[in-house]
Amino acid sequence: MADLKNMGQEVASEVKRGARRGAQAVTGHAAPGLDLLARVGYASKGVVYSAVGLLALGVALGQGGATTDMQGALLRLQDIPGGSLLLWVLAAGLLGYATWQLIRALLDPEHQGTGPKGLGKRAGYLLSGVANTGLALFSARLALLGTATRQQNSEDRAAAAVLNLPAGRLLLTAIGLFLLGVAAYQLYVAYGAKFMKRMAFHDISERLRGVLVKIGQMGITARGLLMLVIGSFALLAAWRGRAREAVGVSEALTWLRDQPAGNVLLGAVALGTLCYGLWCGVQALYRRIRVEDAA
Repeated sequence: MADLKNMGQEVASEVKRGARRGAQAVTGHAAPGLDLLARVGYASKGVVYSAVGLLALGVALGQGGATTDMQGALLRLQDIPGGSLLLWVLAAGLLGYATWQLIRALLDPEHQGTGPKGLGKRAGYLLSGVANTGLALFSARLALLGTATRQQNSEDRAAAAVLNLPAGRLLLTAIGLFLLGVAAYQLYVAYGAKFMKRMAFHDISERLRGVLVKIGQMGITARGLLMLVIGSFALLAAWRGRAREAVGVSEALTWLRDQPAGNVLLGAVALGTLCYGLWCGVQALYRRIRVEDAA
C-alpha cells in the first residue's frame, strides 16, 4: 500500500510538472504577442480610469452629471463619435490586461514568491484579472449590441452573497481588511515612488521623468484613498450585517462629495484618478513587462 501511495504521489507530481512546463512553453512562444497585448491593456485601462476621473471632476466643478464607475464610463464612451469602435479596442485591451494579470498571478514572472506578501500580491493580480475580464466582456457586449446590463449596486449584492455564507460576516471582515491592506500598500508605494522599479524610462529628460513620477504618485495615491473608503465600508457592512453598506467606486466618490468641503475632496480624488489613467498610459509605454520570464 505504501508503494502504491508513493507511486500515486510521484505520478501526480509529474503531471503537475508537465502541466507547468506546457504552460511555460506556450507562454514563452507567445511572449511577444502577450507583451503587446498587455501594453494595449494598460492603455485601455488608462482610458477608462481617465473617463471616470473626468466625469467626477466635472461634478466637483459644478458642471453637472454624476460620478460613475468603470462600467458607467464605458457607457458614456459609447456616446462619443466612433464609440463602438473604441469599445471594441477597449474590450481587446482590457482582455489583454486581464491575461497579463493572470500570468502574474499564476506563473509569477516578477518573482513575488510564495511568502505571505508575495501570495497577497498574486491574489490581488488574480482578482484584477477576473474583474478586468468581466469589464472586457461588458465592453464587447456594449459594442456588439449597443446596450448592456450594467450591474447596479453590484457591491451590495456581492456583500449579501458573502453574508449569506457560513461565517459570512467573518469572511466579509477579512475582505474589508484585505482591501485596507491593499490601500495601505498603494499609499506606501505612492509615497516612496516604489513603482519606479517596474519602469524603464529611456530617452527622456530628467525633468520629464520627474513629472511622470509625480503623475504616478498622485494617481496611485487617489486609487489607494478610494480603496480605503471601499474597504472601510466593507468592514462597516460586516459589522452591521447589512449588505447595503458596501460601496464601489461610484458610491465612494459620491460619499466624498457629501463630506464637509466635499467638492474639494472630490475634486482632488477625481484629479488623482485622472492622473492614474494617465499613469496607465505611461506604463503602456515604459513598464517592464517580462512575459518571457514566466517560461
